[in-house]
Order: sequence, then C-alpha cells, then structure tokens
Amino acid sequence: MANLLTTLFASDQKFLASHLSDVNKINAFPVRNLVPADHFIRSVCRDSVLISGGTDEERSVLLMGLIQHSPDCVVLLQNGNRYLDADMLRRHGIPAGRWEDSLYNGLSKAEMLSMLAGDEKDFELAPFYTFAFDVCETLGKPVTPASLMEIDWIGISWQQDLLAVSGQRDRALDLINRYDRDMAARAAKGICKIERLTRSIRGNRTATAPDFASGKVLVREVYGSSSALCRQCLEVIRLSAEKGHTFTLILDDLYLPDAPVIRENYRNVRLILSAEDLTQLSGDLRLTNRSCDIVAFNHPAYGSAKAISEQYFGEYERLFSDSTTGYSQSFLEPKARNASLTVRRGRDTRLPPEQLTALPLGYACVRLKNGIEGSIRIMGG
Repeated sequence: MANLLTTLFASDQKFLASHLSDVNKINAFPVRNLVPADHFIRSVCRDSVLISGGTDEERSVLLMGLIQHSPDCVVLLQNGNRYLDADMLRRHGIPAGRWEDSLYNGLSKAEMLSMLAGDEKDFELAPFYTFAFDVCETLGKPVTPASLMEIDWIGISWQQDLLAVSGQRDRALDLINRYDRDMAARAAKGICKIERLTRSIRGNRTATAPDFASGKVLVREVYGSSSALCRQCLEVIRLSAEKGHTFTLILDDLYLPDAPVIRENYRNVRLILSAEDLTQLSGDLRLTNRSCDIVAFNHPAYGSAKAISEQYFGEYERLFSDSTTGYSQSFLEPKARNASLTVRRGRDTRLPPEQLTALPLGYACVRLKNGIEGSIRIMGG
C-alpha cells in the first residue's frame, strides 16, 4: 500500500509540475517563436524603435532594412559606425547622401540665435551674436556663423571695414560704440564656441542645407554624444520637425537626454534609437516619452541584460509547486506517511537575462506594440 501511495503521489507531482510548466511557458517571453525578418520590418514601418546590443554590423543590417522600408525621408546621425556611412548604404542599394556641414542655411536670425545661445550656460552670449549679425549685415556678408568666423574680432580691422562701407557711416559708428569691454569679452567666448562648431567644415564651401522633405536618406557622422556639433544637429532637426516636415530620425550610439526631438513625442518624427548598450545612455532607461518597439541583441554584460529584460520585456506571475512529506503515528497504530502538494505564486522576468547574454550572432529578441513577440534572425547565425 505504501508503494502504491508513493507511486500515485509521484504521478500527481509530475502531472502538476508539467501543468505549471505549460502555464509558465504561455506567460513567459516566447524566445523560440521565430518571427520572419521581413514580416518584422514591415510591422514596424511607422513605429519608433529602440535597438540595443549586438555588434555595429548586426545593428547596421537591421537599420538598413528599416531604412529601405521607410516611407519618409530618413535622417541618420551616427557615431563613427563604418557600416552606416553614405557610401556603404549606397552599396546596398540605398540612395543615401551626406548631410554636409552647412547647418545654418535657410535659418532666420532668430533661429540661429536660438541654436547658438539656446543652452542656459550660453545665454550671456546672445547679445554678442545679435551684435555680430548686425555687423555682418552692415558689411554685406551673409548672416551665418561662417561669416562671423571670417571677422577678426580680436583686432580692429573689422571696425575699419565698417567705416569704409559707403552710406553706412552712422550705423558703423553706432556698432563701434556698442563694442565695449563687456562685448569684447563675450565676443571671445562666442567665437570659441563657433570655432568648435565649425571646426570640421574648413575647406568645405559647397555644402548644401538638408532637405528634410526630399524623401532621401541623409547621413551625418557626429563624434561624441554630447558634442556641440551633435547638439546643433539635433536643434536643426527640431526646427525642421516644428515646421511640420515628416521624417524618420535614426541615432546610432548618439543620445542627448535633454534634446526635445528625442524626449518628446513629435508625431511627424519617427525615432529609431540604436546603441551598443542602451543602459550606457541612461541608467533608468527612460530614453524617450514615445511608445517604442524593442529589439535586443546579445548583451555580454549580465547587468545590462538584466536591466534591458526588466525594463522592456517585463515580468510575469510564475507558478511554483512545492511538495512536503511527513510521517505521523497515533497510539497503537503503525507509522503513516503524509504527502501534500501546494502551488505558490512568485514574480519572474519574462525574458531571462541569461538568454540575452547567450543570443547567437544575428539573432535578437523583439517585442512590438502590436503584440508580436519572439526572435528574429537578420544575418548569419
């Protein structure tokens, strides 16, 4: 009888464990559900996307697929990823061109002033930039930062040039009088900033302004997420977005936490944010206020994999079975064996971090807003 009870209990235990395992599999992340890559790319056609992990090549292959199926103009800013330069994109059949360095073409004086002195630490430079624009207009120069750089603010030749302008003597004298010691100090700081912004454009005088309504792919290489040039590019993009242009903005290993075009939900701008490790861009992973599709490639660092899993793939209520066995004996009765099975509930990550650290080359876990979940294979493997 004891053997029969043991057998029955073991059978119940095995059945319960199997049942709980099936229930847990339904609620856990379906890693084994292989989503065809072309179906995935079509499904995210207009969604914003966060992409984390993997190699530069892996992320680039996926980004190229997303670019090819984008219905709008694409603006791609990348931090030195050789797989995403304009030449490489063209080799893969993508009509890409370089967004050259004339950031300010087509901007009004107010827009340029907003870009040059928009940061709180640069507010004090606004009077100098306004003054410098007036000097450029009086000299007959285009009102651009490049024109400001052509003027020798440290010397006095620009003042002599002002006085030599025909019919503008009164205005020239007024400008010269405004250039006091305080303005000269601001000029020195302002020119230092513009020099940093324009350092990469020396010798390039044929640059064209970006046309965000062209339907083309514009690529710009920007080194350093927090660089002044990165900030200026994002400000130009914001101005274009606020003019109503519809386009896709792709940032590869570039991020500025206070950039409105990243943080806020511009409905006419689709955002694709890609990085080797999104946890390195922001500790809390609150990168944007947008609702985004998620793509996670291999993350070698367990801590990063855990953070990505918890933030983007969530938790579920996992069921556990516990068995207990004991013995009891009453007076003049043989010893009796007691066994029981109980079910308890706990929380667990839907996508175990170990699975993210073990993803093979070319594979990624995806979670879309439309409910699609699983793995995709975009190369090799």
